Amino acid sequence: MPGAPRDCQETPPPEFFRILLGVYPGRRSKDWEATMKPLTIVGIVLIVLGVIALAYQGITYTTKEKVVDIGPLKVEASKEKTIPLPPILGGIAVAAGVVLMIAGARSR
Repeated sequence: MPGAPRDCQETPPPEFFRILLGVYPGRRSKDWEATMKPLTIVGIVLIVLGVIALAYQGITYTTKEKVVDIGPLKVEASKEKTIPLPPILGGIAVAAGVVLMIAGARSR
């Protein structure tokens, strides 16, 4: 700031913020904008889905079925159904996500 006293001027961020933001000496200005590679994004999505599959171990939903339908009398029954997700599926998704994230990081 031109009119501000010297001690009130904006100071550069601490070193860990510079590394976190990708701002460090020798890096071109157009490169420091955060762009994620598709492999990394797919890896993160697989890890999240794998953790969800491990935590819930199935998808439960409710259906309504007509039991009686006689004139104005209508009776419906709600039934819960579950699609089981084996834990091995969640483990495979997490492992695949980690592999894709490592591959995305190495391709820089």
